[in-house]
Amino acid sequence: MRALNLLRRRITLLAGVVVLYFAVNFNWTHAALVYAISPVKCPRAPIIQAQKDVARLFGKTLSRPLWLCLKKPLLGLDVSHGSTRFAPFFPSIIIVGKKGTRRDVMAHEYAHAELARRTSSLARTYLVPTWFDEGLAMQLDHRSPYTGRALARYLARRDLIRPRLAHLSWSGQFFKPGVQGRMHYAFARCVVKKWLRTQKGGRPNALLRHIGWLSAFPDRDFTPFETACLNRKTVE
Repeated sequence: MRALNLLRRRITLLAGVVVLYFAVNFNWTHAALVYAISPVKCPRAPIIQAQKDVARLFGKTLSRPLWLCLKKPLLGLDVSHGSTRFAPFFPSIIIVGKKGTRRDVMAHEYAHAELARRTSSLARTYLVPTWFDEGLAMQLDHRSPYTGRALARYLARRDLIRPRLAHLSWSGQFFKPGVQGRMHYAFARCVVKKWLRTQKGGRPNALLRHIGWLSAFPDRDFTPFETACLNRKTVE
């Protein structure tokens, strides 16, 4: 009887740990549930193109994300363009909405999944600044609101707050509605693009290999590129 009670306690403890894990990673769990019941299949062509784009940026792809395409909200999950969900020990889930089934958006989201695979989902969330994560993904996203010309127009406006890397490290700081948010994306894209030009082969691999809990992200290394991108004449 004592052995049976001990077994029950261990099973209860394990079940509690599992429930807690999926509760903490609710966004990923929500996407996984929708993925399991979604009847919509993602088009293969843009996924293959996106993977090739990510391979060129990183040298090769290590991540194998799950793809979830939505034509309408399902179980409360609603995404217009693209979003990627992460959880430790599980593959990333890329969610593509009605406006996101295009090469730019899908490559952008794939880059987030690749960054998480190379640093871990926890390091990507808590150690990598949001501006770098988004700026790196934007290297594969060529939509007009985020180009160098667009950034120059944003910086010329007096009704917008000029971006600084130190103020865009966390998602709550980076993601803003409207034109202000678009400027943040364009600015991050510019900074990371200029930095990549100084890297061997134009790839971020050397930096990503050194991101860990015992090392800080080298924000100061990006200061010259931040200054260059804040020049109103910034044009690609």
